[in-house]
Amino acid sequence: MSRTLILLLFLFCFTTESLSQQSHEKQIIVAASSFLPPYIVKQSNSGIQIEILKAALQAQGITELDIHYMSNKRAEQLLLQGKVDIVLNFPPMAIAGIHKSEPLVMYQNVALSLASNEFIIKSIFDLAGKSVLAFQNAVNFIEQPFKSVTENLASYDEVVNQQAQVDHLMKGWVDVIIMDRRVFLFYLEKYKQSNKVLPFVVHPIFKEAPRPAYFSNKALKESFNLGLDKIIASGEYQAIIRLDGTEYAQLLRPESRK
Repeated sequence: MSRTLILLLFLFCFTTESLSQQSHEKQIIVAASSFLPPYIVKQSNSGIQIEILKAALQAQGITELDIHYMSNKRAEQLLLQGKVDIVLNFPPMAIAGIHKSEPLVMYQNVALSLASNEFIIKSIFDLAGKSVLAFQNAVNFIEQPFKSVTENLASYDEVVNQQAQVDHLMKGWVDVIIMDRRVFLFYLEKYKQSNKVLPFVVHPIFKEAPRPAYFSNKALKESFNLGLDKIIASGEYQAIIRLDGTEYAQLLRPESRK
């Protein structure tokens, strides 16, 4: 092995170790969505993405996280201004000084309609002429040609609180809602506790979407990636996904989940 390669490896390890040591003294500020269960649950400071982030950073000795909950657009602004260290939901775009990690999870956005409408929706273009309610900033998260198609809809709106999407669909106030499959199932279970659920159709017209975390610091991003590899190898990652982030926080190592 050449001296240059040995030196580069030493410097990388030194940087990562230094970052972990510094983390005990400095809180890492994280911006997360306000309403995105089961991925992000503000009430319990948990959820699938939150627990994966905590576990991966903890595997690197980083435990001091200060998590703030806000809209996706607000989180995007603060990251661009350098006022937060990590954002969990950020539009998939390349921006100088913003560093994208390996994916924490894979989202699967779908279109949903009432079965009684008998809509045939096999592609994004079949949304044309329909009223659609999507999650906030969907036009920047969902791949083209979705953004272009929104110009040909009967109406198009986005909401922060995705529970409202299920309510609007079941009451027939909109033709189609667009949201992640896990998020829909979470809110559907809540909705059916006090409301009648009408038959619905899931239209899988979108590609699976990787959701990385976005960092203002490259070294922190690289440290997170190393931690992510560790928890995948140990099985901890699979436990978080399988149990749901909130359940995982309650059942496993509760003393370390703050």
